[in-house]
Amino acid sequence: MLSGRMVEAYSDFEAWLHDFFVAERALNLHRYIFQETKLSDVFAEKKERRVLDVGCGGGQAAIWLKGLYPHLEMTGIDLSEPQIERARVRARQKGCAVQFEVANAQALPFPDGHFDIVYSLGSVKHWPNPLQGVSECWRVLKPGGELLLMDSTSDATHEQIVSFYRIAGFPKLLERPVVAAITRIIFRASRPMAVYRDVADQLKMPPGTVGFAPELPSFLFRTRKP
Repeated sequence: MLSGRMVEAYSDFEAWLHDFFVAERALNLHRYIFQETKLSDVFAEKKERRVLDVGCGGGQAAIWLKGLYPHLEMTGIDLSEPQIERARVRARQKGCAVQFEVANAQALPFPDGHFDIVYSLGSVKHWPNPLQGVSECWRVLKPGGELLLMDSTSDATHEQIVSFYRIAGFPKLLERPVVAAITRIIFRASRPMAVYRDVADQLKMPPGTVGFAPELPSFLFRTRKP
């Protein structure tokens, strides 16, 4: 059960729009998810860890995390060359030591067991083969490492989509038309939850790995690799 509709990959113009008009709002969602899933507690431990941000876009989240937790060795990858260049410029301007690379989530250029934490927020819907992409994230994760994947699902309720809009901090005045638009364009065009449960089963991930993100219209992979 690995088929399912998906949102197409961003064009360069769409990537630019996201980078300059959406990404800062998306950080509110990152903060919420990291806190609710307790991954922020893992980041905060005074222990050196290698962290991979899969589908990092313009690098805002990786740079923000590095600023909060300097002990983390952060790497961000994205398929978009313009996005990675913007991420590198942004990191240089902030004096932030984050490694950014152009790479495909479905063929990660890292050895097995290389990272202590792998996360991807908002990228999975763009992967043509979710089994291959999630398998790659699992492969590069160390035993005992933490995995967090989150993205939109077609199973989302209207109430969850409204909650998503409000947590992100978008203008209240635009809530009704924007929620209607993203429901049609993003959420109903995404894959159903059953696809991701099937992925977790095929990869023999621990029971309970896949569920809904707290108060959000999204699936959530949150587990530790045995």
